[in-house]
Amino acid sequence: MIYLKTYFYAPHEIDYIYLNLCESYDFIDKFIVCEYNVYHTGREKEYIFEDCLKNIPDDKNDKLLYLKCDIKNDTVVSDEHEIICTVNEPLMRGYFTKMVDLKDQDIIFSVDADEIIYSHMYPEIIYFIENSIPLTSLNLHQFFYKVNYLWENKDFVAPIASKYGVFKDRFPYAWRYDGGVYPEKAGCHFSWCMPVDAMLDKLDVYSHPEYRFCKDKELLENAVKNMEYPFSESESFDIRVLNIDDENDNHILPKSLLNNVHMWGSLL
Repeated sequence: MIYLKTYFYAPHEIDYIYLNLCESYDFIDKFIVCEYNVYHTGREKEYIFEDCLKNIPDDKNDKLLYLKCDIKNDTVVSDEHEIICTVNEPLMRGYFTKMVDLKDQDIIFSVDADEIIYSHMYPEIIYFIENSIPLTSLNLHQFFYKVNYLWENKDFVAPIASKYGVFKDRFPYAWRYDGGVYPEKAGCHFSWCMPVDAMLDKLDVYSHPEYRFCKDKELLENAVKNMEYPFSESESFDIRVLNIDDENDNHILPKSLLNNVHMWGSLL
């Protein structure tokens, strides 16, 4: 079996769930979407995925495997980055292994919701995992603020593809940041590509409380408008605005995004 696995926490992510579903549909058996009753900080949240699911066309739903996961008794309520990243995040990214009957040879693509693997990369990565090395990390193009704002000269290496047997005895495990890097760009990471109101919500609950000083609507609106990076003054932030209608530019974007330009509104 071949799986794509992610987890879902906010309404704006449903569009990225759809992109990943479209890109992977012909190459996977199931797309596992985990939803938890806590945020990264361990604070409780409601399950909302089923309400958002109405935005995904029915022709792709048959490969969705939605897991409603109750982990509130296993996580820690904390605003400390180290605790979140060593306790809550590994549990959230690896909990699916407790809910799905996996075999050693099953292949799992492990991504966050906004990390989209190109459709054309699935066959060669699957072949590589089956016949060469059973684990590889995936390097993605980094986008920021808008789905056509390419952060140039920036590698994003976080998602992985692996046989389940590599990690079956390691729980909780984050299924991330592991293995040698696959030699080709495998897709796109649409980091902070969301409305400003969603950014404000994210800053309250995600795993980097050190960035909460940016929780200011005017600051974030100006950052998007001026293509600035407020989270760190030392970070080189070179944005290239891709022309969605120019093949010299748009070949970097997933085909599913180009086929659904109408979805993106102010994010394009």
